[in-house]
Amino acid sequence: MNLQFTKIEKGEGSRVIGTLTWGDDSYSVITGGYGLGEIPNGSYIVKTRNVAEGDSTTMKSGFLNPATGRGWFIPLEAKFNTSRFGFGIHPDGNLPGTKGCLGLQGDDIDKFFSKWLTTPLTSRPTTLHVTSDL
Repeated sequence: MNLQFTKIEKGEGSRVIGTLTWGDDSYSVITGGYGLGEIPNGSYIVKTRNVAEGDSTTMKSGFLNPATGRGWFIPLEAKFNTSRFGFGIHPDGNLPGTKGCLGLQGDDIDKFFSKWLTTPLTSRPTTLHVTSDL
């Protein structure tokens, strides 16, 4: 099974709001707002074996769930040529927006990561497709 991120509307500044879909579940996401902006359209490898978890002593504040103080980062690798790197899926902690990552919002932070943790490693999504409905 794959993940699908669809950009659906422009947010404040260079932020883009979209929906991350995994099977029958969907999650609210913000990408962009900082750095070079939103994640480029295309396909990405989801690095299921390289996930980082931690708290404020081990992770940047932008990767922490503001409600729990715990965070995580699921790395993404573009399957196409781009000079950009360092993309991932993570809680949108700190100020709204990301440098191109997919920043999960509100209650969807725990909903997504709970599904991630309860899905066997070999059944987790290995590809993310990014498209735009803008």
